[in-house]
Amino acid sequence: MTIHCPQCNAQDIIKSGFAKNRQRFKCKQCNYQFTSFSKERGKPLWMKLEAVLMYMSGMSMNATAKILGVSAQSVLNWVRDFGEANYEKPTPESAVVVELDELWHFIQEKKNKLWVWKAYDRNTGRLIDWELGSRDSRTLGHLLERLSQWQITVYCTDNWKPYQQLLENHPDAFHVISKKETIAIERNNSDNRHWFARFHRRTKVVSKSKHMVDLSMALFAKFRVNGSIELLRNWRLTLLS
Repeated sequence: MTIHCPQCNAQDIIKSGFAKNRQRFKCKQCNYQFTSFSKERGKPLWMKLEAVLMYMSGMSMNATAKILGVSAQSVLNWVRDFGEANYEKPTPESAVVVELDELWHFIQEKKNKLWVWKAYDRNTGRLIDWELGSRDSRTLGHLLERLSQWQITVYCTDNWKPYQQLLENHPDAFHVISKKETIAIERNNSDNRHWFARFHRRTKVVSKSKHMVDLSMALFAKFRVNGSIELLRNWRLTLLS
């Protein structure tokens, strides 16, 4: 039987004495020492990735946990860790037309409203930034402050007052107020609600922390808007083969 290193999966293994009367081995690739009775701790990587894929396909963490036979807390930990490792936003560059809109959400209960302000680049079809907070000028201001690093020519929004207050006399970009010019980001909002259970309009899935909402937005942007989830599916299949 071929012995593999549990650390790096290499096969270049040599004997390295005994530990508690058990043969000990040493990996010549990474110098990791182990016994032939060593057991891998925790769940396999493919299962963790499967949980993330289920989460990004509209399933709740509780439902995912039941299918995989693990705890909901384990699924939460896996999704959180994966989200933090893959948290990124596009690097500022030029963007001719950017659509802005806000997505309604809540924390714990519906009276604790949380708004997700989003910036969508119409030309590239990318979600370039987002901000979580209240539906006011202060939250929008945080988003616009970061967007100032982009070379934006036109902002397209609806007629919500904060947009008018902060963009009416914008020195570098033209402001267009029209529902007809925010169709793309409205479609993006629909995708947002479709692919993540926590964003469904009518759901028993409840967000309990702002941090997890932010990580969910990062996963949505990277794998459902700006990139492809097929990369993760192929990686999972490789681990199973």
